[in-house]
Amino acid sequence: MFKISKIILLVFFILSVLSLSIFFLFNNEILETLRVIKFYKTRNISNKSYKYSVNTVLYDLKLTKRSIKSVVPDYNFKKKNTPIGYLESFENNLYFISTYGTFFKVVNFDNLKLKKIPTNFDIITKHENFIKTMAIRDLYFDEINNTIYISYVYNSEKKKCTGLSLISGKFNNFKDIIFKENFKTKCIQYKSTNDFNEMSSGGKIISFNEEKIMLTVGDFWQGSIAQDLDEPYGKTLLLNKNDFSSEIYTLGHRNQQGITKINETIFTSEHGPRGGDEINLLVKNENYGWPIVSYGPDYKKNYEKYYLNDHQSFKEPFFVFAPSIAISDIEFYNSDLFERWKGSLLVASMRNNTGIIIGKTTIPNAANAPETKIEIFFK
Repeated sequence: MFKISKIILLVFFILSVLSLSIFFLFNNEILETLRVIKFYKTRNISNKSYKYSVNTVLYDLKLTKRSIKSVVPDYNFKKKNTPIGYLESFENNLYFISTYGTFFKVVNFDNLKLKKIPTNFDIITKHENFIKTMAIRDLYFDEINNTIYISYVYNSEKKKCTGLSLISGKFNNFKDIIFKENFKTKCIQYKSTNDFNEMSSGGKIISFNEEKIMLTVGDFWQGSIAQDLDEPYGKTLLLNKNDFSSEIYTLGHRNQQGITKINETIFTSEHGPRGGDEINLLVKNENYGWPIVSYGPDYKKNYEKYYLNDHQSFKEPFFVFAPSIAISDIEFYNSDLFERWKGSLLVASMRNNTGIIIGKTTIPNAANAPETKIEIFFK
């Protein structure tokens, strides 16, 4: 009996020493984890408000998938969280651009027959060094002025300088497209590639009217830069289609990766930090609060400073996904093909390859948008 007691005491002593060692070695990580648990517990209680209540319906959609590995052989498929490219449609045709700027027309989707379209993209970007995971951020066809717009993350390894660039070229019947550089954000200087995150670069493009396009610019993980009116980062910008002079339309954004326009109403989908993805209804000159307020805490920061319903003088999101869904693009669906979706916002999620439908609801004006009840249908 005495021997058993000694063994138990010895085991208890060893476990105590191990526990204390782990605590002192990982003190910050343990405290951060406890703060995260506290944050989510508080948020889950607050998030049961009527404003963000949802209904869910599962649709059994039959999807056709095609692998594009054969047309982008130089792409590193082993890397995670890296976009392979972007699709755009024009006159009932699909077009695809790879993340490094190779342009294709999808001739036959069933057997994935693609036709390469010659461009001068490589010439324009010959001094760039796409050192991390991506280059192209968006492909947009502007039928108003017969122009293709492409945004991409530029980088000069020699100057240690990165930012967002916009180029454009005329359709030219999709033969030998000549692009020219139109706009570049002033560069973010860095010492190491860990000093910025090009996945938080935004880059979505849409035609605002006959004279202007709108471009979203992420914060590149530069924090307070989104509140600096002298910087283009963390903003939506209006660019003149002729001289590409820019003006700030809204500020206080983190990473807007989707944009859609319904008459005069513009919605964006925006990545939150650790949770709190947003759909925002853009109103000129409004400040959406990042990084001062958010519906999710920043990575490895003070989790206790973020609270729901604490936007104070900042513009509230139209809708919040908490926890986050790894939100991607957003589109307004107004076709008769799927009648049950007509008049709805379609949102893509990178988590579990999910498609989400926000609607059906009458698209509100900016004044009453935050009070609108929304239904969500998951697939």
